[in-house]
Amino acid sequence: MRKGLVFAGLGAVILLLPSPARGLDIQMRLSSGLWQMKLGEINDALTGWQEGLKQESDINPDAQFISGEVDRLRLGMEFEAELVLSFSRWLKLGLSFGYAYASVNEEQTLLTLEEAGSLKERARPTKVSAYPLLVSGYFNLPLGKKMGAYLRAGVGAVQARYVSWEARRDVGKKFVYPTYDNAKAGGLTYVGGLGLSYSFDRSLGFFVEAEARFARVDGLTGENKLEEKGTLYSYEEYLPQSGYWRPTMHVLPEAPGGADVRNIHEAAVDFNGYSIKIGLFLKF
Repeated sequence: MRKGLVFAGLGAVILLLPSPARGLDIQMRLSSGLWQMKLGEINDALTGWQEGLKQESDINPDAQFISGEVDRLRLGMEFEAELVLSFSRWLKLGLSFGYAYASVNEEQTLLTLEEAGSLKERARPTKVSAYPLLVSGYFNLPLGKKMGAYLRAGVGAVQARYVSWEARRDVGKKFVYPTYDNAKAGGLTYVGGLGLSYSFDRSLGFFVEAEARFARVDGLTGENKLEEKGTLYSYEEYLPQSGYWRPTMHVLPEAPGGADVRNIHEAAVDFNGYSIKIGLFLKF
């Protein structure tokens, strides 16, 4: 329902825009940058996976934890394409589509263990993606003939996706992936920012922009390695041999239950954070 209202609003804005024949300036903005994301629950699950393996190795006389440390998901890459219409020297309206992601691969999550005298490697590659569609308003502050500052405020919809694998291999061999979770959902997103722009000539320029972004998506659904469709749940599971409550996330057909799980809830992908990007704009 919320996404439907956002897309209806976007369509209404486009239909109500005046045509270029009325002297409207049109810009195409292309940019890329870095997006600092929270992603707390996902990082907790990565840390819990590592700590669970360490503790199981500590109490198993035939196993030993050798080395490795799991990186955390903090900084993502983002890309955005935007069509901007200038109503005056001061006011602009933009419609943009973007893509952002943060990920850790096998090498960034690699753990080495010794089991029954042979070396084994485990990894937990994980990726989160966002596809935001935004309507933004701009208030320009001219600083001269070629340079200007601006404020940006935007609202729209975002599609979020979470994918995680557990990888295993004997040292020197290829990974196999015994577990897999893939889930997605949509939600609302908001952005506020400020930037500086510089025009090389009447048709080309560049800009630098800093933004605060707000987007927290829950209710993700998808499937797991067993091709079971379900919801992405975040919870803690009890490892009886070590006494450790391990944070984890999995797509399950129904919420887990029993005495060996706690803090059960639908997982969320938290994209809230800050970004900085640089880009080019073309005037038509």
